[in-house]
Amino acid sequence: MSGNTNGAKVIAIMGSTGCGKSHFLRSMLAKRKRKRTLIWSPKEAIDNYAALYPGSVVVSSAAETLELLKAAGKGEFHIVFRPRLNRKADEAQFGAVCKMAMLARDVTFIAEEVHTVTKPSWAPDGWSELIMMGRGYGAEVFGLSQRPASVDKDFFGNVSMIHCGRMAYDDDAKAVAKALGVKPGEVLALTGHQWIERDILSGKVTRGG
Repeated sequence: MSGNTNGAKVIAIMGSTGCGKSHFLRSMLAKRKRKRTLIWSPKEAIDNYAALYPGSVVVSSAAETLELLKAAGKGEFHIVFRPRLNRKADEAQFGAVCKMAMLARDVTFIAEEVHTVTKPSWAPDGWSELIMMGRGYGAEVFGLSQRPASVDKDFFGNVSMIHCGRMAYDDDAKAVAKALGVKPGEVLALTGHQWIERDILSGKVTRGG
């Protein structure tokens, strides 16, 4: 893993299942202790983000999330939001949770499977506000997805860094290649745990795996 991501506030981690997205995310999180985390985890039964931090609480409603944030105040909290996998309901909940993450301030927000709650030309207002203005509120955002072609374009337009593993579909390779500033063929050629990463601020592209 490169050191390009130091100081990055909006980080995109893209790639097919099994390419190493979760490993990469966890290696980044291990660099320093996060005291305030809010994680959107559609596959929590598999991903088990609740095990990352002692005292994590798993919730499934915006109301529960708000109660926990109010109780924590400026103190430590670790909340894992497990959506109910109903697209319309999840989009509304996701937007609300994103607004809470920004207003809570100084939060590490992790959104798994972003393509399930956004579309290429649309995203919940809360998500758009978080990725555009979150830095000013001390928010650190990680967005992960297997299908970057289905993720809102505003997200890619606001990332500080993008890390990409292998892709299974041409449309996804094209979408992420555009954000990386490389040819789609380079993304499609990735195998195993190979990756390409671009620091948007410096423009530097690195490869590994």
